[in-house]
Amino acid sequence: MAGVVFVVMAASSAPSALYGLYQERWHIDAAASTAVYACYAVGAVLTLLFTGNVSESIGAKRVIVLSLGVLGLSFLIFVLALGPWWLGLARLIQGVGVGLLTSSAGPALASLHRDGSRKDAAAVNSAATSMGIALGAVLSGLAVEHAPAPLLTPFLVLAVLSLGGLLAVAAIPAWETTVTPAARPWRPRVIRLKADSWAVLLRIAPLVTASWAVVGLYLALGVGMTSTLLHTDDRAISALVILVVQGSGGLAPALLRRLSDRSASAAGCILLVLGLALSVWGYHSAQAALFFGGAAITGAGFGLCFMGSMSTVTAAARSLQDAAVLPGFFVTAYVAVSLPVVALGIAASHLGVQSAFAWFGLLISLIAIAAAVIALRTPGHRPAPVR
Repeated sequence: MAGVVFVVMAASSAPSALYGLYQERWHIDAAASTAVYACYAVGAVLTLLFTGNVSESIGAKRVIVLSLGVLGLSFLIFVLALGPWWLGLARLIQGVGVGLLTSSAGPALASLHRDGSRKDAAAVNSAATSMGIALGAVLSGLAVEHAPAPLLTPFLVLAVLSLGGLLAVAAIPAWETTVTPAARPWRPRVIRLKADSWAVLLRIAPLVTASWAVVGLYLALGVGMTSTLLHTDDRAISALVILVVQGSGGLAPALLRRLSDRSASAAGCILLVLGLALSVWGYHSAQAALFFGGAAITGAGFGLCFMGSMSTVTAAARSLQDAAVLPGFFVTAYVAVSLPVVALGIAASHLGVQSAFAWFGLLISLIAIAAAVIALRTPGHRPAPVR
């Protein structure tokens, strides 16, 4: 199950390093590339909003298999793409696949854990997500520089991995009681949260916003800034910053999975602030070591914030018996990771990359400080009794 999360998140980041080739092939500008990225976010958010309840009717296992099938369709469209509109459609469908997976993967990981540990499941989810994003970007960067067919190779590799994930998930024995369609037919509808669920999401909204906005920040500017700092046009080398951010984001929760939700969230926010400060300083002073060191610390902060917030909402979904909490959580996350890309593109065109990076880093830091205060003032979660 963790492998499936890894593959799907790798697929979500793989197109990032390919946009330069698409721009050269079809002479599209940066605004069009931003619009293509926005299609992905729209697909994920709308899917979470309108199908967040689908696993209650057909079961999480079937939803996960469906998400992998949808991703396979997006790979086919990427390979056959004849223009920017095709890319937008492929990213939209890819967002649908990711939205389907993220609403079901968290509960599945917790259910499949031998002790039913939501904390360990959240750590695995965080690590698989971060490492998937990292290696997806690096894979496409290596394909651009070294593969004979750079616009084909990444999607072939991902298609093979997705097929392996599909077979693996299909082989997992049923772990849940599925409501049959005849007894409870499913229909698309906007997720509805209980009042207590809204309180949980509002409490962690600053934490989710700050941590996921960091991902959008580095995905939007990281590769270009690395090229400038290292004076290279090699996209594989330039994508290393994403590997550093997301690699440390995957390592931190794996090493610190025993932290409480409150401690992980607060520590993650502190690392976000420290890492962003070092990265901004390193880029401003043209010191690559500082820039990459700050990126590693920032990534660790993201991993801990993701683990703490994911564990919190999983516990809330159980104790409040409200499955809509998880789709609501990921809606917040995907809005936070997508809007920065648009905002940064506009800011960078007017202020320059250096100023946009500094001002946006400051804004995220302020949100992270507020999130840390909220986390520290929140009483520790008491698990609901197992029945």
